[in-house]
Amino acid sequence: MDRFRKSRKVYLSAGDCGKIMLWQVKKILHCHFPELSARLSALSDPRIGPQYTIEELVMASIVLFLLKCDSRNDFNHKCKDDQFRSNYRRMFRLKLPQMDAVNDLFEKMETSQMEELRCCFINSLIEKRVFHRLRFFDKFFYFAIDGTGVYHWSDTPVESILHHALRKESKTGKVSYSNQIVEAALVCSNGMTIPLMTEWVANNGADCQTQDCELNAFKRLCGRLKKSFPRLKVCILVDGLYTNVSMMEICKQSDWGYVTVFKDGNLSSVWEEVNSLLPIKDASESCRQQVGDSTHWITRNYRWIKDLEYQKHKFNWMECVQERLHRETKEKSETRFVFLTNLDVNRLNIADILMAARARWQIEDHFNTQKNRGGSLHHKYNRNDFKAMKNWHSVRQLACMMTEFVKYTLELQQLKKDNAKMTWKELWKRLNSFLIMCIVDEAIDEFETWSLQPRQVRLE
Repeated sequence: MDRFRKSRKVYLSAGDCGKIMLWQVKKILHCHFPELSARLSALSDPRIGPQYTIEELVMASIVLFLLKCDSRNDFNHKCKDDQFRSNYRRMFRLKLPQMDAVNDLFEKMETSQMEELRCCFINSLIEKRVFHRLRFFDKFFYFAIDGTGVYHWSDTPVESILHHALRKESKTGKVSYSNQIVEAALVCSNGMTIPLMTEWVANNGADCQTQDCELNAFKRLCGRLKKSFPRLKVCILVDGLYTNVSMMEICKQSDWGYVTVFKDGNLSSVWEEVNSLLPIKDASESCRQQVGDSTHWITRNYRWIKDLEYQKHKFNWMECVQERLHRETKEKSETRFVFLTNLDVNRLNIADILMAARARWQIEDHFNTQKNRGGSLHHKYNRNDFKAMKNWHSVRQLACMMTEFVKYTLELQQLKKDNAKMTWKELWKRLNSFLIMCIVDEAIDEFETWSLQPRQVRLE
């Protein structure tokens, strides 16, 4: 960062910010994804007599999402700019294709290739121990799993989409179709959310008798996760929808830990046992934690009951009632969290386990970011082919993984702290402006000189 400014009090122009963003993107690709070019080139190309290499097409789609373009058309407009094309070639040493060519490739390419590509990068990063210091308790890799809707069709979609879309009929008889996913993401103790794997909630062809559902997609996703990360010490974080025997059985067979939201009404017999045990003096344990931040005094009251049993599965019940008192106004608020877990719970680790359990919100924030902060999750990059739709989503998640690393570099986190009103959206805008209005040759020459020596990227 010092190469761009001498002190934290120096005002950074839009060009300076754009240059810093360019450096961080290049640093992440160089240090954490050095095999990107080789892996893209190794993808099987289903086309005959292609004008562009498969590396050029897939790399262009990744850059589309890195630059937060809202659509294929948006990126095509950038491609018409001579300066952008020149800078793109200087940055990646690749030709810049139109997005229609990329879409044609994705309609032909098998979806398993792009899905396996993401897993290969994750396994490589795990082997390099990139995530080890970001684990909770320096022990578990926490996988948050949740579902969300991605596409909604107000009209009847084309036949190739219709055979896989979920059908819903309203009380008035109106029929609508949608596409949904169940996503697994690695949540890190510093706030990073790394998308791992996607399972589509999708019907299997025109002759499908029953519709797919989120719980079935969850089971398929867990099987794929175990196959891709067989030796990883995993703990999954899920919401109340998955609080059932199937989830417990999957975790038992996979040797996984789990922490699941336990809502009122879930597993009624377990709630009856909990409510009967809480008044008994030695049946439950409790402790209190008092902390504070700049505006509030915070008191957390913990209670837990160990060794509950439900259909031959043993687990522990945990509750946290958090009370917040405003330092100045004295306004009070109270929030209650309840979870079930198969992890060992005691007075020393209850606060840490519940802190990790509440990190499940990171995958919800991940969905919100992709829907409302530049990921264009609801935008249909292909409206005619389900295979292409899945490939576009896989590329989006791969680019999102890279974006997370860029955001959490020490330099950008410090830049955000020094400029409190600077938003991530504004920083990505300045990178786009820099690539369109400036010449990157000097910055790239400087970066290539820097990269000649072995380097590491520091994450906050």
